[in-house]
Amino acid sequence: MKLSVNTLLVDVSGHSPLWHLPPTIDLGEHRLAPARLLAELERQQPEVVLMDIEQLERLLAFPGLALSDLSHLRHLLFVAPTPGHTALAKRAAAQFACTVRGYTYLDDQWQALDSLQTEHEHSCQRALAHPAVSAAALDGQVLFVVPHPCSPTLVDDHLDVTAAAMNQQMDDQQLAQAVQLDQQLAHAALLSMLYGLDRCGLLPAPLENVAASLANAGIGPGQRALVARWLDVLQAQGLLRRDGVQLYPTVAADTWSLEALEQAWAKLAPAWANNTGGHGTIDYARDNARALPALMRGERAAVHLLFPEGRTERAAALYRESLAAQYQHQAVAHWVAAWAARQSHGAPLRVLEVGAGTGATTQAVLPALAKAGVALDYLCTDVSRYFAEQAVARHAHWPWVRHGVFDIDRPALEQGRTTQAWDLIVAGGVLNAARDTDRTLATLYALLKPGGWLVFSEPTREEFWVMASQAFMLEQAADERQHGSSTFLDLAQWQAALARTGFQGNRSLPGADHTLAPLGHRVFVAQVPHQRLSREALAAHLQAPGLRIELPEYLPEPSTLSQWASLSAAKDLP
Repeated sequence: MKLSVNTLLVDVSGHSPLWHLPPTIDLGEHRLAPARLLAELERQQPEVVLMDIEQLERLLAFPGLALSDLSHLRHLLFVAPTPGHTALAKRAAAQFACTVRGYTYLDDQWQALDSLQTEHEHSCQRALAHPAVSAAALDGQVLFVVPHPCSPTLVDDHLDVTAAAMNQQMDDQQLAQAVQLDQQLAHAALLSMLYGLDRCGLLPAPLENVAASLANAGIGPGQRALVARWLDVLQAQGLLRRDGVQLYPTVAADTWSLEALEQAWAKLAPAWANNTGGHGTIDYARDNARALPALMRGERAAVHLLFPEGRTERAAALYRESLAAQYQHQAVAHWVAAWAARQSHGAPLRVLEVGAGTGATTQAVLPALAKAGVALDYLCTDVSRYFAEQAVARHAHWPWVRHGVFDIDRPALEQGRTTQAWDLIVAGGVLNAARDTDRTLATLYALLKPGGWLVFSEPTREEFWVMASQAFMLEQAADERQHGSSTFLDLAQWQAALARTGFQGNRSLPGADHTLAPLGHRVFVAQVPHQRLSREALAAHLQAPGLRIELPEYLPEPSTLSQWASLSAAKDLP
């Protein structure tokens, strides 16, 4: 629609414009430099001016505005693409000493921004009066509402069906061998820590002024917290003992020599390959053990060992190879497929996968979902654009799969993601990388619809070989893990974190009596309560067309809220 004073007055008032308008300039289709625009305004002396918001902003920023004579101006109208801009209108009114009103084209008609803002402010007040709302804030046409927590209720998570299916799929004798091999791998990793400490001159190890001692030994600043944790773990495992203010090894030096470690890896490799069908994990752990002194000093980047020459084959094997990993992927895939089959048919089920990485979990879940025979919209994401782009070709034969980037450490709205948009979120072995587990869980909780599910797999006990390899790549946690010598939350800590967030259910596999239980690799399922306030219920209560509603996990400072309001949520649409 053409932007003109007459058009605007007709659409706003509903009547034909007056024939005898005061002197007017319509700048709706013209772009003039601020200096020339001011000259035209002084020459023509209009009483009414129409311009777009960009012209107004440029004019207000022009230093020569204060020197211009615009005393003839009575009304300034500006057009904006979105509601809001109240502060801009007030600033312009003070600068021009006239009436300033903004308009936007919304719901097929022109609407005054100030009246629209007032209506939306009333909606914010009505939202705050809702018994299920704990906080609300308005920015333009976006209303942010934080719902009250819901009391958890009993929920049927259908995990027992998945557990029975997994018991039929995997050989118990092979699983028992996998546990023994994992213990051997853990012992070899602990001995490699002794080797690294010795090569860096840290045996006997200090108990006083540990940070200073590590610095004096040349341990890199980013590696000191990890190496200090090694000392705690080696004590707990009985490989270091305290004598005065130092820690001494309890095993002979020849057990952690490079030659002894090479023999241990050579013995472990064929048994591991026979059990799992691959050797990537042992190759990776061995290469890290050889490089530990350089890794500890920060002379070598750990990422190059996981992705040699930028290749992803080793990382892919690492997340697929062990029987514990195979159990996790198959259990997640079985549960997700059964969940999809139980849903009522209608709109496509919306599934978000976070931290897809090399696609180990995705590779198991997508074929299972395809067999469920339901309409799907599956958004596969990772924090790395490289991984997200690589996945496009792998999933080309599933037209209902989309790809994108998502960072579990950042609020969803900051990334342009719509709250309460997903029926299910899948996270395979990624949540342990979160800096703050509670904050990340709250972000995922806000993304799910009421009744939506989170299914994820995680280690729940220390992995010593990870402490001597991948841990060099992990950032220092900002949650309860920073207070203890642990890379991962344990089972009780995960259950507590899920409950604090508001999830209900919170059971996991395998059961305590399962052969793989000692390894601590678990699959969790948790649900957002159905009674949680939904966008649809709140919209029906407010009856405010044109108002966009978001339900984040918290309300940030106003500047951040404005940033969230300005971001488009179009990337969440199929």
